[in-house]
Amino acid sequence: MKKPPKEIIVKKPKKYADRPRSWSVEHHGRNVHAVKIARPNCRDFSQWILLIADNHIDSTAARNDILTRLLAEAVERDAVVIGVGDQLDLMQNISDRRASKAALRSTLLSDNYFDRVIDQAADLLAPYASHIAVLADGNHETSWRRFHETCPTTNLVRAIKDRAHSPIGAGGYGGWIVFQIKLGNLNMTYRVRYQHGTGGGNSPMTMGMLDARRMYSWIEGADSIIISHNHASNVAGIAREYLSTQNGIYKVETRYADFIRVGTTKAAWEKSMGAAGWEVEKGFGPSPIRQKWVRLYLQWETSTGHGKPKIAWDVHDAQ
Repeated sequence: MKKPPKEIIVKKPKKYADRPRSWSVEHHGRNVHAVKIARPNCRDFSQWILLIADNHIDSTAARNDILTRLLAEAVERDAVVIGVGDQLDLMQNISDRRASKAALRSTLLSDNYFDRVIDQAADLLAPYASHIAVLADGNHETSWRRFHETCPTTNLVRAIKDRAHSPIGAGGYGGWIVFQIKLGNLNMTYRVRYQHGTGGGNSPMTMGMLDARRMYSWIEGADSIIISHNHASNVAGIAREYLSTQNGIYKVETRYADFIRVGTTKAAWEKSMGAAGWEVEKGFGPSPIRQKWVRLYLQWETSTGHGKPKIAWDVHDAQ
C-alpha cells in the first residue's frame, strides 16, 4: 500500500525585508531577554530604546497614527522597541460583558473576530518589525487567554514574523531585559525589570507612584523598572544604599534606579469628549497620550572624558 503523499507547504515570501541593526536579542524563555549591543569603541556611544504600552490597537479610541509615527522614528534611530503589554484591546467579543457595539471597529465585525484583531494588529506593526525586540503580555491579553485558551501575544508575534523579518519574541506579564553592552574591550550592563502593572493602579493622589515603592521592596539589581497598565505617565528616581567591600575595605555606596511608567496611546476620554465611557464614569480624567524614550550613553568620571566610564541613561516623553 502506497504511503499518502506528504503535505506540501509553500512558504510565502515575507512582505517586509530585514533592516540592519547595531544590536541583537536572545530570548531565554518569556521572562528573560538579552539585548546585545557591540560597538568597536566608546566614542559617541548612545542607544535609543522605545517603550510602548497600552496601545489597544483594535480599539476605536486607539491613536494608531501616533504609535506608527513613533515606530518609524524608532527605526530611524536604530532603537530597541519593547512592548510592555496591552498592545491589543480584545473587549468586543460577544461573550465579553464589557463589549460595546459603538466601540467595535466595522472591519472587525465578523465571526472570526479574534483572527481579524491579530491580522490587523500584525499588519500595523509589521513594517517596523525589524526593530521590535519584545512584545509582552498585558492584562487584556492574559484575560483573553484565561477565558479562550489561546495566547494573543504569541499569536501576534507569529503573525508579525509571517509578514516580516524580525528579532521579536513574546514576553511574559513580567520579566527582565538585560542590555549587554560591549564597547571595544569595555563591557557594561543595563538591567530592566518590566511588569505590565498590578491592581487598579489608578490612585488619583499618587498617580500610581506607590507601585514604585512596592516593587523596589522585592526587586533587586534593576537599573530601571518599567510599568504601564493605569495609563498614567511619570518617572520617579529612587536611590538605595548598600555596603560593599574589597580587600578588607568597606565602603557605603548608593545605587540609583528609575521607575518608568510608560503611558498610553488610547485616547478614550478625548473620543467621547468626557461625556461617556469607563474612564469618565470612574472619574479618572483624561490619560496622557505618551510613550517613553530611554537613551543609553556613557558618563565619565571627569568632564574631560577621562577616567572610568559608566553606563547612564535619560528618559524622555515620546508623543
